[in-house]
Amino acid sequence: MTEEETISERERCRLMWEIALEEIGNTCREEGKEEFFKSAGELLGLEKSESNDISAKCELVLAQPITKELCYDFRKTRQWVLCNSWALMEKEKIRFGDAIRKSWTDLKAKCAEAGAII
Repeated sequence: MTEEETISERERCRLMWEIALEEIGNTCREEGKEEFFKSAGELLGLEKSESNDISAKCELVLAQPITKELCYDFRKTRQWVLCNSWALMEKEKIRFGDAIRKSWTDLKAKCAEAGAII
């Protein structure tokens, strides 16, 4: 059995998404920032009106307190993770995949503090 055969289809797809998003994030840091967020928002199911002016919206999203309601809302958690990930990439200069993982870890901890286990 080759190494390629030992990787599940699900894991292979996850890795392909991570690599693609990493490349996009690294290439489109400033000039393509709005387009990156619009496309990512649309992929996550946000309406076009919700994905307009993402930078300003992310500032608002990250300024809101983490509540049980937010933690149990599919769209709001993903919006928070995406916005926080971009902020981490800019501040800490970390890779997109690492920023996503760190954002989920941070959100889970904040949600636990709010009494919501996700």
